[in-house]
Parts: sequence; structure tokens; C-alpha cells
Amino acid sequence: MMRVAVRADASVEIGTGHVMRCLTLAEALKRKGAEVLFVSREHPGHLCDEAAARGCIVTRMPVISEPHTDETTDDVDLPDHAHWLGASWKQDAEETGQAIGQVFGTTDWLIVDHYALDARWEAALRRHAKRLMVIDDLADRSHDCDLLLDQNLFSNADTRYAGKVPAHCGLMLGPHYALLQPEYAELRDRIPPRDGPIRRILVYFGGADVGNLTGMAIEAFLALGRSDIDLDVVVNVSSPYAKSIRQQTAGHANIHLHSDLPTLAPLMVRADFAIGAGGATTWERCCLGLPSLVITLADNQRPIAAELARQGMIRWLGHVGEVNESNLGHVLGELLKEGLQEAWSQNCRQLVDGQGTSRVCSLLTLSPNTPLQARPARLDDEALILQWANDPLVRQNAFSTEVINAATHRTWFRKRLRDVDHCRLYVVETPDGFPIGQVRFERSEDAWEISYSLDARCRGAGLAKPLLQTAMLKLRSTELGAIIFGKVKAGNRASRHVFDGLGFESKAATQGTGGGSLSIAVCSDAGSWINADVPRLLLDWLTAGHQVTWVHAAAELPDGDICFYLSYSQIVDGATRVRYQHNLVVHASDLPCGRGMSPMTWLVLEGKDRIPVTLLEAADLVDSGDIYMQVRFELTGTELIDELRAAVTKATFHLCREFVDQFPTSAAKRVPQKGNPTFYRRRFPKDSELNVAQSLATQFNLLRVVDNDHYPAWFNHKGSRYLLKIERADDSIGDSEIKLIRNPHHR
Repeated sequence: MMRVAVRADASVEIGTGHVMRCLTLAEALKRKGAEVLFVSREHPGHLCDEAAARGCIVTRMPVISEPHTDETTDDVDLPDHAHWLGASWKQDAEETGQAIGQVFGTTDWLIVDHYALDARWEAALRRHAKRLMVIDDLADRSHDCDLLLDQNLFSNADTRYAGKVPAHCGLMLGPHYALLQPEYAELRDRIPPRDGPIRRILVYFGGADVGNLTGMAIEAFLALGRSDIDLDVVVNVSSPYAKSIRQQTAGHANIHLHSDLPTLAPLMVRADFAIGAGGATTWERCCLGLPSLVITLADNQRPIAAELARQGMIRWLGHVGEVNESNLGHVLGELLKEGLQEAWSQNCRQLVDGQGTSRVCSLLTLSPNTPLQARPARLDDEALILQWANDPLVRQNAFSTEVINAATHRTWFRKRLRDVDHCRLYVVETPDGFPIGQVRFERSEDAWEISYSLDARCRGAGLAKPLLQTAMLKLRSTELGAIIFGKVKAGNRASRHVFDGLGFESKAATQGTGGGSLSIAVCSDAGSWINADVPRLLLDWLTAGHQVTWVHAAAELPDGDICFYLSYSQIVDGATRVRYQHNLVVHASDLPCGRGMSPMTWLVLEGKDRIPVTLLEAADLVDSGDIYMQVRFELTGTELIDELRAAVTKATFHLCREFVDQFPTSAAKRVPQKGNPTFYRRRFPKDSELNVAQSLATQFNLLRVVDNDHYPAWFNHKGSRYLLKIERADDSIGDSEIKLIRNPHHR
């Protein structure tokens, strides 16, 4: 289970926005199975109870009235908002570390959303967290983090954090990553744009509502005498102005007070217009296409509001203290007379799609086991691929280290899209459509050369190999005939580093005892279950400097040094085998016993708890060639077909790698098979029939080896045929538990 710790505070002075957006992210992470710890200080107006009510573990820290400081050492040049913390940063770091240690030991992610904390605090917490993410709006201090989120709109977004974060830090900038509750994305495409007369107005100035702007907005509205317009007013129950607002609105049937709402989405959907602050609710309003009058409450909201106003997204009246009831009433009155133009509402919707939380959640939960999918690059991927191409690490390893300009990139990109004979460009995404990188295959003579880039924000999650494997599978599924992957050329600077910089361990191509690179082929059935893992094996050989080929028909094999026939059901004739020095087969039995089809399945059905896996030379007679090496793995009796196949794949790849690593010494260790052979026949769908007169326990081995998709278990009852599919209800078995044991008789 993924473990996430969050450090954020709410108070009358701080407001509720920091904690609320963290809770939105926390709930999304919990839906993906994460466990979330909230570490918060109990300021007046804290939201610790709210975090607990939403299913988070909560550690409450007291406010320290006289925080310990030492101005001669580390307590100089503190952030402007340091007084918000309620402790010194050192005290806070120590208490937060203790909280994480007591609950998790170490957390996978520590998420920090606090203007009072900077790189010093973050560095002190590094030993408690594998990775650290900062949520910020100010760009006024340095950070020591792996990811940084600033969901605000700035004209200089790309440079705001230059020199303020580590070089490896991934940035999530702009409303594209706004942390909104899921309701906003769900409602966005259902709500028509606002147009025409204003009949209902929403007033909300956030949890803090500095200066009682809510009361001022109500007074300005009442002065207009528009009892035909409804006013929804949202007030924090802990606001010092809550009582006066209740008195102010008493007797006005068209004014409706609301408090303690789990979301503002329903009120925003009903409203034609909004009056509010420039905080996080800005993005909620934009997502639902709700035009608004904005009064900024904090200095950091000023540049955001200015940019939004410049782009026609809001009407910015000014900053708190600069706007009075008269100003507000005048502008509101003019808007009520004019009504709304649809374009204003549409512009707002285009800025925020409501998927920001999903995108951030996808990044935080990435792992080598994240399912990925590859798709051909589209014309609208141009900017995305330029962003990846200009990543500092990519530029560092390119022929030219200069940043690529947009015009040059457009020419290159469009040329690649049109070069259908020699180029395949794929974007690799998570299941929810978050792009993590690109892979490009370019045909040079007969071989496809590989280049790729991984989004900087996805590094450190073990995704480089899965990225390439996914793209290689996509290429294999769309290309006919043999696919030859060219080796990485040592003299090509870009190619030499392409596998080095993002998580690969390159090996010299001379590691075999004979030295030199090899031409290696893999031949597998097009529909085989092993295909999903074949790219992993091919990549290992590519990074070692070998050339690799992958085919689904032996007749398509080019000449080479070694060919492995993995899960290949056809007999390969001598005329084909002569193209290679060695033609190798992997068979899951203790040869010569168990030649033939589906040996692992037959061994499980026989009740065996030990599965031998043998590497042998292909011969004219099936499974009769000399043996090079053998390993075995033991079963617990509970493994299902996917786990059994994973074990066979692990053993198979181990044997293949070892043969290549030790070649040609490994080829000299062949020994002939000894003893009388036995044979297994091919299995058919009818072999998956269950006996209704027997218990499931007695037929469990049959259930373990059935393929739910292709050959499910079935039975007849009262003249009807039924299918019975089996899957594990827990994850008690894992690949890490599969131990390979070498057979000393086949070294």
C-alpha cells in the first residue's frame, strides 16, 4: 500500500484553502488505495476534524506560543509567512518527522503545502520520505523537492521557479493541474454556458474572508433593490462575521445562507454569476464556466487576477482595502443591466478542464507496475513533444545542446508524422490518459533505431523500461514480418546515452567470454502470453550492445548468431535453423521426460510442487536436443495461471540471459538427454471441463491452470453449459517470492 504524508495548516489567518486542496488530493489518492497521514497544527480554525472525517490519519500538533529560534545559525532569512507556522521550522520538522515515523516509519511521498516552510525544513524531512512534493503559489523561496505544483496562471510561469528548485525537480504549472474535487470534471461538460440576464449570484470569499467582504457584497447587492435576483451566500461557521451576516440577511427571502458545504459545485451550477476572492475557488468557477467579479485578498493573488483579467476570464475590481461598497455596487449594477455574453463563460471553461487532481494523482502513484498504453503521436502532440525534447537532460545528451525553437521543431515533427515508411512515433500514457513520455523508432536500412524521452516529472519511478517495453509491444503489434532493433552505437553521443540517463544499467557488449556483440533473435507465437514480457528481454540485450530481432514466424528470421524460440508452437526445420549458430528452446519439464505440449500445465495437474525449466538446442525431433542448463522453482499449491506463467517467464529469461552472458563458454556445456522420453499431448478446450460430482477442492489444480479468457473452466448442469472463472481475491503471492534453484546436473 502506498503511504502519503501531508503537512498543511488551516487557521483564521491562513484560511482553509491549503488544507482543502490537500484533502481533495488525499481523497483521490485514497481511491487509488493509498493511506494518507495529515500532520497539522491546531491553530484557531484548524481543520483536523475534517481531515479525520474524510478518512485520513491525523496527527495534531500544538501551537507553540514562543517558538525557539537561533538567529545566529539557521533561523535567518525566514520566509515572509514564517509566523504562520506556530513553531520554529526546526521544531516543526522534528515533530513532523516523529509523526511520520510513528505512523509509517518512512512515507512514499511527503506533500507540503505551507508558505512558512522552505528548503531547510524540506531537507530535514528527506530521511523520512522517499520523495517530496511541494504545493506553492508564491515562488518566493527555495525548495528541496522532487515535484512542485503551482496551479496558478502567470505569464512567466516557465521561469518563476528558476533557481528555486533542484535541477531534477519536475514542475506542474498552471490551472491544467488545479486540484479540484471530482464533481467539477463530472459537471463541466453538462453545464451550458451562461448567457443573458443574471438571475442568481453566488457570493463566497473563502474560509478567512479578510475584512468581511462578504458583508460588503451583500450590502452592495441590497442597495440595488433587486429582489428578483437570488443571492447564495457561503459563510464559514468559524468566521468572526458569521453572526453579523445572519443579521444582515434576515428578512430577505431571496438571500440564502450556506455553511459547512462539502463542495461548492451545486451552488456554482445553479448560479449565473459569482462574486468572490482570487484563491482556489477561481479555478472551480472557471471549470464550470461561471463568470465572476473578483476582489483579491492576498498579495500573491494580485498577479494571478491581473493575468486572468487580461485574458478576459474575470472582472478584477481591485485589492481588499481598495474596493468599497460603492465601487462594487456600481459595477454589479452595470452587469445586471447588460447581462452576460456567452463568450465570457466559454473562455472560463477552456482554461480549466477539472482533471488536474487526476493528473497529479497519476504522477504520485506511478510505479514500474503502472499499466501503460502507447498510441501514435498526433498533430496536437507537437507542443508536448517539444517540451520533452527541450528537457535539460535530453538536450545534454543530444548532438546539439541548444534549445530547439518552435519553428524548427514543427518542421521536424510534421516530417516525422508523414514519414510512414521509416518512422514510428508513439506517446505512452497511463490508463487515464496522462502522457509519461515518447518513443521513436526510425528505420535505418533494415533495423529500427530507438530514441525516447521520459517526462522529467516521471523520473525516479522506475518507468524507463516499461515505457520502452510498451512502445515495442505496440510496434510489434502493428508491423508485419521481422522487427530488427539496431544496437546502440558507441560512437553516437545521443545513442550512447539514450539508455544511460533514465534508469538503465548499460553493460559492455564484451561481457561474454568470447567478447563482441551478437545478433540475437526471438521467435514467439503472435498470440502467446509471453509476448508482453519479451521486450524486457530484448532491452537487456540492446543495452548490452547486441542487435535483436523479434518475429512471430520462423520463416521471417534473418541470419544471425543465436535464436530463442519462446512459446513457439511450430516445428522449425533444418533449413531455417542453419541460419543461426544456435537455435534454443526453453521447455518446462525435466527432459527427456515431458516432451511435447504444455508441460507446466500437465505437471501441475499431476500434483507436482517443483517445476523444472530447461534450455536446450532445437532439433528435428521435438524437444530432443542437447541440454545447456536447467533451473527449477517450487510451488505452494496456490498459484493461479498468471502467477505460474510469471514464474516460467522469470526462469526462461534467466536461462536466456545467462546463455548470452556466458557465450560462447555456455555453448560448450551442452549434454545429451539421457533416459527414455515421455510425451505430453496438446490440450484443448474440452480439457477444462469440471466434474460436477467432485468438489472444487479436489479439482483445484485444474482451476489453477485454466485460462479465463481463452480456455475457461466449464461444466454441464441440467442440459446447460456454464463457465467458471477464477481469480485471486488478495495479493498474497508476488513475483518476489519466486525463487529459482539451479539444477547442479545442468550447469
